[in-house]
Amino acid sequence: MKAEEQTLLNETLVKVFKLTEEQLSGLYNTDGDLTDLAVVETADAQRIARHNTEKQQQLDRGIKEGAVKIEKELKNKYDVESDAIGIELIDQILVKQIELATDKDNKDITKHPDYIKLQSSIDKRIKEKDTEWAEKFKLKEAEFKKTVVFDRVKSKALSFLDSAKAILPEDVKKAENWKKTYVNALSEYQYLENEDGTITVLNKDGKVLEDSHSNIRTFDEVIKTIADGYFDFQVADKRNSPGNKGGATGGSPSGEPKTKADCLVRLKDEKITPEDRIKYTDLMESLVE
Repeated sequence: MKAEEQTLLNETLVKVFKLTEEQLSGLYNTDGDLTDLAVVETADAQRIARHNTEKQQQLDRGIKEGAVKIEKELKNKYDVESDAIGIELIDQILVKQIELATDKDNKDITKHPDYIKLQSSIDKRIKEKDTEWAEKFKLKEAEFKKTVVFDRVKSKALSFLDSAKAILPEDVKKAENWKKTYVNALSEYQYLENEDGTITVLNKDGKVLEDSHSNIRTFDEVIKTIADGYFDFQVADKRNSPGNKGGATGGSPSGEPKTKADCLVRLKDEKITPEDRIKYTDLMESLVE
């Protein structure tokens, strides 16, 4: 064994097993080769035994400290002054409680076992009610937050109808009914308001809404697509809804596409609107070549 290897091994053995210089010298022969590890095995066995003893002592100390704490709480609760511990203490408490319960002259009903049992039952029911009402409060809070967010969704969606110049019936009542139908369609989704005030659309499972190509659908795209299903618009150059006369502009063919090739032509149009891009992308998957 090389001198540096022997030095490194000796340092490790001294650090781990606390071997002395005399014990280290007994490990090697006259040529410096490692020949006898008996002293190391003995030291390791002693280390393990010492570790197990310390661990058991810690466990016993923890059990004792826990028992002392419980005994102290029992003495305080049942007003017992005694040096007894463990089972003897419990026996004394039981004897005292039985005496109090059978003493006809004792007017303190709080010492009666039935009273103590009832009090424990009441405390348990109070805690259960507290938990129940806490859960109800969380649900109400979530419901209120959902209502607030949808009010903002409704406001933004109706503002879009005004800005996009949706064509509504001249009859005020009919116009309101159409708006309600439009808003009801929006309520089929869930919504999350972000810190910057923007709104993320979620599906019924609470996941971010995506199209068939896993592209996230924005809030603006969703309200435009839904609105196109219910309203015609005065501005027809960027819309292809059935009620808009004159068809699409910018060189795009009019009428609904019949094949995937027709859809591809629509998608190549630089002036296509976001809602039409979603519409024709989804349509292309269901059409034949």
